[in-house]
Amino acid sequence: MKILVVGRFFEEGFASFVSQELSAAGHQTVHYALGPPLVNFGSRTRFYLNRVVTKAHSAVENARATLGLNGTQSQIRKLVSTQAPIDLVLVTHDYLTPADARLIRSLTKAPLVLWYPDPIWSFQKHMFLNAPFDAMFFKDPYIVDMLRRKLDAPVYYMPECFSPRSLNHSPQIATDPDYECDICTAGNLYAYRVAFFSHLADRHVRLWGLPPPLWLDPGPVAPMVENRFVAHAEKAKAFRSARIVLNNLNPAEIWGTNVRTFEICGAGGFQITDARPGLSQLFEIGRELVTFDDVADLRAKIEHYLANEDERREIAAAGKRRALREHTYAHRLPLLLDTVAGRAKGYPEPRITWSEHHAS
Repeated sequence: MKILVVGRFFEEGFASFVSQELSAAGHQTVHYALGPPLVNFGSRTRFYLNRVVTKAHSAVENARATLGLNGTQSQIRKLVSTQAPIDLVLVTHDYLTPADARLIRSLTKAPLVLWYPDPIWSFQKHMFLNAPFDAMFFKDPYIVDMLRRKLDAPVYYMPECFSPRSLNHSPQIATDPDYECDICTAGNLYAYRVAFFSHLADRHVRLWGLPPPLWLDPGPVAPMVENRFVAHAEKAKAFRSARIVLNNLNPAEIWGTNVRTFEICGAGGFQITDARPGLSQLFEIGRELVTFDDVADLRAKIEHYLANEDERREIAAAGKRRALREHTYAHRLPLLLDTVAGRAKGYPEPRITWSEHHAS
């Protein structure tokens, strides 16, 4: 199958993982790359340069859209004419205006599909709701439930997953003294995460990831901040070398969870994460990962598991087996393609009722 993947292609980017896995499965992929070209992550200077370039590009695109100056139509026509026939168009975020989506749909005559990898906070313009998508996949069952009930939209549940290839899954990637600590996580540093980890200022915590925005004052969290982006084997080492990988979810993850959930388990790390209604369908709580409800519950569980290494190892090993068995791109993408073809209906949705959600 020849699949046009629409997205931003960068290191550890969602569109890059999707394209790599489709190619590994024998499909031919074509890229429609959006956004400005970025330099690889590394130094602080490169990171802030990328941030400035991205914001400037977005400002220009917004201004063009406001003035009705759409420069993408000719790019789309050229791409489709040189790559036809295309069997499927897979869009990896809210990247297409309704007009661009209609044009791609009319030129390719192929199913137009959205796989949206972010929580509801990133909807912003949510242009996809006015575009002719044949199927839309979301990682949070709350989004699926809401859009289906309120709009009768063609939406399906598709949790995130991880790439064993990216983590260089291998017995040789074990712990590393350079990454050891009691607690770690990896990801962007934002206000909620700073407020959250300030409750653990008395612990040996390492926060791996890109530098925080210049306006953000990390306060008591500052000693935890590594200002270092970890990817692939480095990320696996960081997760395996920490006694606990604490995956605090963004508050906008309502019923679902994030990509880090699957990466931590897939790398073989011992994970404690926020409780969410849909999580128990993906992993067995207490046996494959651990959840917490509030600060007191978290601190009690940190105390318990830091003192019980054998328990941590058993849970980490079980979580890794589950992640490799059920939660990779090699599992998700065939299900997505089967759903588009009418042979499936997305990932089975957890049974969550509104009354249960509010009661919890």
